[in-house]
Amino acid sequence: MNRVIAALPVDARPAVRSQVRAMVACAGWQLRCPAVSALGYFRAPADRDALAQWLFDEGAAADAFVLSLDMLVYGGLVPSRFVPDTLPALLQRLTVIEALKARWPHKPVFAFAATMRISNNDVADEEKPYWAQHGKALWLWSYHGDHAAVTGDAASARLAAEAGASIPSGVLADYFSTRQRNFEVTRRALRLVGRGTIDRLVLPQDDTAAWGLNIAERRALQSEVAKQGLQDRVAIYPGADEVLHTLCARLVSQQEGWRPLRVALAPSDPARIGGLHALYEDRPVLQSVASQVQAVGAVLTDDRAFTDAGADADACSSDGASADVLLALHTQGTAQGDWALQRALPQAVPPAAAWFRQLTDWQRSGRALLLADLAYANGADPDLLLHLGTRHQPGALPLPQAYAGWNTASNSLGSVLAQAVLAQGRWHEAPAQEALALRLLEDGQYQSVLRQVLRRSLQNSIDGCSAAPAGLLAAARAAVIAPANAWAAAHELKYRVKDVALPWGRTFEIDLQLEPAR
Repeated sequence: MNRVIAALPVDARPAVRSQVRAMVACAGWQLRCPAVSALGYFRAPADRDALAQWLFDEGAAADAFVLSLDMLVYGGLVPSRFVPDTLPALLQRLTVIEALKARWPHKPVFAFAATMRISNNDVADEEKPYWAQHGKALWLWSYHGDHAAVTGDAASARLAAEAGASIPSGVLADYFSTRQRNFEVTRRALRLVGRGTIDRLVLPQDDTAAWGLNIAERRALQSEVAKQGLQDRVAIYPGADEVLHTLCARLVSQQEGWRPLRVALAPSDPARIGGLHALYEDRPVLQSVASQVQAVGAVLTDDRAFTDAGADADACSSDGASADVLLALHTQGTAQGDWALQRALPQAVPPAAAWFRQLTDWQRSGRALLLADLAYANGADPDLLLHLGTRHQPGALPLPQAYAGWNTASNSLGSVLAQAVLAQGRWHEAPAQEALALRLLEDGQYQSVLRQVLRRSLQNSIDGCSAAPAGLLAAARAAVIAPANAWAAAHELKYRVKDVALPWGRTFEIDLQLEPAR
């Protein structure tokens, strides 16, 4: 029988629930999650009492637990930013974990809780209502206030004061109070690690920048982790939506007794990757690579790339002689484009032919190739995908064993590395082939190309929330299914799109429902 993980995802979106279930199946394990209807909807929180009961109902058959504390405590990642519950009421929900551990003390409990993000726009869809009027000012107040506090920079102090003066005092007080409440919940989770109630805790930084209240919280949490001696059980790094992937990969690897996967790196732009800071993250992308490799329990065959941000080609490449997999890092220059916000790629630095030869030679050696497409946030680089072909096309880069190019750099890195851990030795089996097809079609076709086609058809450059649900879904089917399947057939994917859905009634996310190719 398959071994079982009982899990609470951050919400019901496919990327954080059904897609992770499929990935875990690559290793012959079963990931059990509550039904979609039990996980809330967008801003509406889940029934947290029902979720607690679900955990106890599933616990007897489970071998381990992986829990989003945002779902358990607040009812979801988005609701965590505005549910009105008091701190004592929220802390009481953490006692569910203590009860689980008391009943099944030998079953590992892995957990994760995102540091509350600070969005830098006047959009309140996923925030408190006042974000629509004061979002940008709140971000500036937070960013420059933290920068000034740490560095003493006078210009930042002035900008923080100007931004703060434009925000009503009641808004500032409410926002700071909400952050402090959530921060105290996270501190209580750290105590549960110290007591052995939580075996591993990840505190990802959701959509962050180099400075801000969330970064001040990160520094405080890192200090507390060091003070309590929890560095081997608590990890703090950029990310959010990929954490269920990486924790499941690490858990399965540990439970199966596998040796750590050895990862070599192959950057497409080695001269510049050391200076690349990915969008929505607070550190050089090479440090994010190191964090995600560690997150899945893997090791780098050459870690010289992470000693500083100015690494050169020799420092961030490895010949891979001792590696199990090659992680190809595709970037262009020292900044990302962004498909969701229609920001063009700032620099065009196409990969050299030698990089494609390196990847092709690696595949010919019989070892797995992982491709992390990081040139853009929120989608793939279409120019890179032009080089992907089939075994019948001379000179084309054959399909990798795993691919990702979705949302943030850490989302892509974490998911592709989790796939590598969970599917090792089973790359040709159906679950791994379906996972590859999904990422190529969702990241490579929908996010970077077809989402723009869909939005143009709706005469909306950013999203389609104003369209009626039935019309929006019909437009999505018309824009996506046929061209996605044409691409899938041309590249000999084992799966094709049967239907699509829009989980939150907008174009940012999509649910590509696949079926075996005929």
